Amino acid sequence: MLAVIYLIASMLVGAVLVFLTKPSWETRLKVLFGNEKIINPSFLLFPAIYLTGTLVLSWITYFLAVAFSASKNPLLFANIAALSLTAVLITCTCFFKRVWLKKWFSELKKYGLHIRFSWQEWTILIGSALFWSIFIIRSLYAQGEVLHAGVSAFSDFGAHFPVIRSFSRGSNFPAQYPHFPDGTMRYHFMFYFMAGNLEFLGFNFPMALNLPSILSLICFSMLLYSLGAALTKKPLAGLVTCGLFAFRSSFAFFTYSKGFDSLKDFIHALANNLNVDGSGREHIGSTMNESWGLWAQKVYVNQRHLAFAFGLFILVMFLLLPLFVETVEKLKNITRRDHPDKKPENSFVCYLKSILFTREAWLPQSYASCILAGLLLGMMAFWNGAVVITGISILFVMAALSRHKFEYLITAVITFLLSTMQSRLFVGSGTGAVSFRYEPGFLAQSDKLGDILSYFVELLGILPFMLLGVFLVFISKDKKWLRYVAAIVFILPLIIYLPSVGLVWSFVIIGACAAFFLYIAAHKDIQMNALSPWLIPVFLGPIVLASTLQLTPDITVNHKYIIFAMILLNIPVSDLLTNLFEKRSVSARVIAGGMFLMLTLTGIVDLITLYNLDKNSVTYNQAEPVQVWVQDETDPHAIFLTHYMTHYNAPMSIFLAGRSVYNGYPYFTMTAGYNIDHRGEVMTRIYSADDPQQLRKLAISEGIDYIVIEEQNRSANEYTLNEEVFYNTFPVAFEDTGRQIVIFKVE
Repeated sequence: MLAVIYLIASMLVGAVLVFLTKPSWETRLKVLFGNEKIINPSFLLFPAIYLTGTLVLSWITYFLAVAFSASKNPLLFANIAALSLTAVLITCTCFFKRVWLKKWFSELKKYGLHIRFSWQEWTILIGSALFWSIFIIRSLYAQGEVLHAGVSAFSDFGAHFPVIRSFSRGSNFPAQYPHFPDGTMRYHFMFYFMAGNLEFLGFNFPMALNLPSILSLICFSMLLYSLGAALTKKPLAGLVTCGLFAFRSSFAFFTYSKGFDSLKDFIHALANNLNVDGSGREHIGSTMNESWGLWAQKVYVNQRHLAFAFGLFILVMFLLLPLFVETVEKLKNITRRDHPDKKPENSFVCYLKSILFTREAWLPQSYASCILAGLLLGMMAFWNGAVVITGISILFVMAALSRHKFEYLITAVITFLLSTMQSRLFVGSGTGAVSFRYEPGFLAQSDKLGDILSYFVELLGILPFMLLGVFLVFISKDKKWLRYVAAIVFILPLIIYLPSVGLVWSFVIIGACAAFFLYIAAHKDIQMNALSPWLIPVFLGPIVLASTLQLTPDITVNHKYIIFAMILLNIPVSDLLTNLFEKRSVSARVIAGGMFLMLTLTGIVDLITLYNLDKNSVTYNQAEPVQVWVQDETDPHAIFLTHYMTHYNAPMSIFLAGRSVYNGYPYFTMTAGYNIDHRGEVMTRIYSADDPQQLRKLAISEGIDYIVIEEQNRSANEYTLNEEVFYNTFPVAFEDTGRQIVIFKVE
């Protein structure tokens, strides 16, 4: 019940914030939507309220818990104080806005509450709720005391579960990383703090993580639909954008299917997650690490904080994108003259003057809007830092192409200041969670342009060529010869860089794209929003960033930048497809349907793969003696030395009890930016120790409270365990004879 009250309080906080900042966003939304009622305002209201309210109230609750960290139960007092502050905020707002509220209640009583969503809006709302709920819940559920983590997600959950339980069952204030407790938190943890708080307030563990995950995905889908519909002025394009978000474009389907001898074998392999040789597989795709599911729906199932941050950034875009839209709109009229006999000035020169050499080019149009955007983006840093970096890359390109550049600068400065403050607070001074290194090519593993293009063509499928089709539409309709030349030029990169998919698929793919380009070149009546080609360089920003800079120890993390770029680039593609779908021409609809199918085939297989993966699960018994003892008998701040493989056995039981381990799973700690070499060496020295005095001295000096010995330690390759020395050095604090687990107290 308390968890439900907290969720309601979050939305009330969000409602107040949205209401009080109405002047900042209302004018900007009018630029995007104009006088056309493309989106019902209520459709935008729910995601804005949920995301902003959760963002703000979670930060308030966390800092209150830090303030009460000396108490026995910091989260209890933090929630009491946070809910009290919410009550005061609501009361004050109702008092000062009582006239407006009285009028609103009067109209509500007179006319009732009418929510008139369009069929497209209902489709997104209900469809996203059902679609994502199925896969989120299948990846994490409980049967009695046993937690089931789906095979698709259990690996990443190995990083997330400890963070959640460190708040709900431990006392992790100020926050430090449970896999590497050293007083710092280099992982964007706030989504998992929010989930931990919901469990603390009464939700069971799966509900505490699943419900905000589902709500985040619903909100993101609603906002993505709204953005797509607003930019294209076509509700159907918003639907298509969401469809392309759910089912990615890639040539992985074609490279995977080429080796099968019969359709029957292919269907059997698809249905059972098999390779052509009959061996088991996870996700399809031959580019580096694609089998991890880096680009599939799996990303949102195991990276639960991603959709929440994506949704918040779309809210930021609603605040700043209108500046870019107005710039492009002005460009359409920039060469018009009062005297038609005068030669119009070159449009490109006029555009450069407009964005560089006028007062409007630099001075802010609205301080409130850019400040609000900066606050939202800056507060996201420890919800998902990768999305903040992605957002900055998009805003940078947008600022270069827009007027009112100081608005973007103000947003960037506020974001930088807030991010730096959080980094200093959680990571420490003189250190940073982000470092810059020039690393061209991303996972192409080459700095040669040809290799990089080959990689991205295989990864993105026909999406880049659909974007070329958008540009083809805008080539002068009076220069038909130029349109045909461009169509031929645009098909050449596909012929050159198409991956090995077999002769039949090569003819199908090249033939379909050639027909697509030739149809566009031949028809002058394809009507697209003039903004669409301008969106492409803006949304390409994160791909350029991912392909040039390495910001974390593992460059694979850059895949989040590319994911968001792909999602946004689907908007101009959807604009084009929608126009073709809406034509009465059979050929146009066949071409549009064929291209849409080719865009989504890999995503459909990804979904089948995800469904099959989560037929099986990794289980964690919450009634395990180790977990019960650790939770009931040890200090919440205790640090345990365990084997580094923390996904299983005693280490995970310790995590689920809300405690930390001295040296957790290396991939999690290394990619978060921790220096793991020293602790790895200490772990080896302790477990291979022969001298009791040196063993005790080393364990105490490293702040270790308990040492765990189990089968993973006894069979380790890194050291030879001398178990007897531990019995001679430390008292046994706990022993599970059935599972042969012994825990020694360091003293």
